[in-house]
Amino acid sequence: MLSVFGSILAIEGLILIPSVSRRKHELLDSLAKQSTASLSVATVDIKEDVKDTNQVVFPDQLLTKLSRMEAIPMVEGGSLYDTSGNLVGTFGEAPKMLFEDFSNTSNPTDFNPKTNRYETAQEFPFVGIPYWVVINHDTTSVRKEIRAFIWRIFGLVLIISAVVTLTTMIVLRSILIDPILALSQDLLQAPAALKDSNLRIQPVASARYQHRKDELGDVISAFMQMFERISAAIAQRQKAEDKLRESESRFRTLVDQAAESMVVLDEEATIVNVNQFGLNYLGYLRDELVGNSLFDINPVFKLDKFNALWERLQTGKPVTLESVHRRKDGTTFPVEVRVSLIAMEGEKRILALVRDISDRKQAEKDQARLAEIGELAAMIVHEVRNPFTTVYMALSTFKSMELPPRGQMRLALAMDESERLKRLLNEILAYSKEQKLAGEEVEINELSQELVRSLQEIPAAEEKQIQLVNSPKKLVVKGDRDKLKQVFINLVTNACEAIPPKETVTWELQLTEEQHLKARIHNGGDPIPPDVLPKLTKPFVSTKSNGNGLGLAITKRIIEAHGGNLRIESNEKEGTTVTVLLPVTASFTSGVTA
Repeated sequence: MLSVFGSILAIEGLILIPSVSRRKHELLDSLAKQSTASLSVATVDIKEDVKDTNQVVFPDQLLTKLSRMEAIPMVEGGSLYDTSGNLVGTFGEAPKMLFEDFSNTSNPTDFNPKTNRYETAQEFPFVGIPYWVVINHDTTSVRKEIRAFIWRIFGLVLIISAVVTLTTMIVLRSILIDPILALSQDLLQAPAALKDSNLRIQPVASARYQHRKDELGDVISAFMQMFERISAAIAQRQKAEDKLRESESRFRTLVDQAAESMVVLDEEATIVNVNQFGLNYLGYLRDELVGNSLFDINPVFKLDKFNALWERLQTGKPVTLESVHRRKDGTTFPVEVRVSLIAMEGEKRILALVRDISDRKQAEKDQARLAEIGELAAMIVHEVRNPFTTVYMALSTFKSMELPPRGQMRLALAMDESERLKRLLNEILAYSKEQKLAGEEVEINELSQELVRSLQEIPAAEEKQIQLVNSPKKLVVKGDRDKLKQVFINLVTNACEAIPPKETVTWELQLTEEQHLKARIHNGGDPIPPDVLPKLTKPFVSTKSNGNGLGLAITKRIIEAHGGNLRIESNEKEGTTVTVLLPVTASFTSGVTA
């Protein structure tokens, strides 16, 4: 607006300059005309005097006549020249203009604004003789008039400029300035609005102008559409980034909380990254381990083996190998490492999943030792059974003899102990042998229905009830029929021995969602002590006064040989429940048992 105002002032100023000049010339011309008129009057007076007196007028007399013009307020003086350029004389304030200054000029004038003087030269014929008269005018009134003229024009220009500027401001503000300022405000707010994840800041100042039918309306409309698209894109990207961050956080948490060490290596066998479990297991801080070489924690793996492994992984197939890792304190432990090639940040990396197999190695050693002990136990049983058979036959012979009561009592005791020793030797032999299965398909509903009738007749089940609840679906297990019989006979017999007369043992069969046979044998007898419960399936641990603790141990081995597991739960409120889980053949999981 200041520019518009200044421009108008400048234009009016340019117009004012020629106006002032023109006005100055008009006023000076008016002076010249007035002096010319005075000269004309003087000429007429001189002619009248000559006519009346019939005298000749000399130049000095003519000058005296002309000096009367001093009475005119604007005339300060003058000079008279003949046509030859000779100065006749002057009167009043003599003019500065000389004959040579005006003799060759068509409009001889001289204006001196500093002295407020304006001189004009005119040729007049006095009594038939031409003379040059130079009149010196006072221009003080002209100067005042010019100054007043300038102020009038300047005031008018100022008023016009102000009116035009204000009008322009009012019009432009509504049609141009306000929309532009609103758009500018929205443009300044747009970055903050786009950074705001919840878009609480909305650039809407220019929204009311977007429907204008002109170029500015098109620009504002395009801006609003662009902002909406960018906002939608940013919102979508933020959601994706939030999901990605959440996924990365879950993945990092999963990696850090994984129960295995995870190590990332580059092509030079340098450790690029490792999860928290690996750091804890090796005893390092992250800064201490990352950037070091693989060979710092693996003392047996050499560079040539690593290069060969790198080449082997280029096929894209993971590799599993066993090695040894070394902790920060120098101790070593055996590990199983599964390595695969992955892409990270555009680079090929090795991801190594490291598992401590110390327990497995120890278990393998223990298993080998147990196998040796089993072979030794079998050899001992065989060596003991031969002389024991002879002793047992001898004791049987004494039964047919007439013995005194004391001898009969000792013989009965010896026979009972011999029977117990015979059962113990048979169970030790059964436990020490490897469980070899026949591999036939056995329908457990039918097998249980067959067993429940014979189990009801055993002494342990006298005056007790065995309640069998079959599954509505067929339960076919691939395994050894006789060994499965041994499992259920042993478990049901133990349950019957644990309850008093008139009580019931519940034997329930069902199919789980995971397609497993679930056999639950429950009795309401006295609970098993908590300190004994975890040891029940170990050899020579029993709750019976006359038990040897091998029955449940053998039962567990048979179940595990069939790919199942055994679980025992016992408390005072619910009694004791033994649960057997066995995998069921998939093709026989439908159909109702007859």
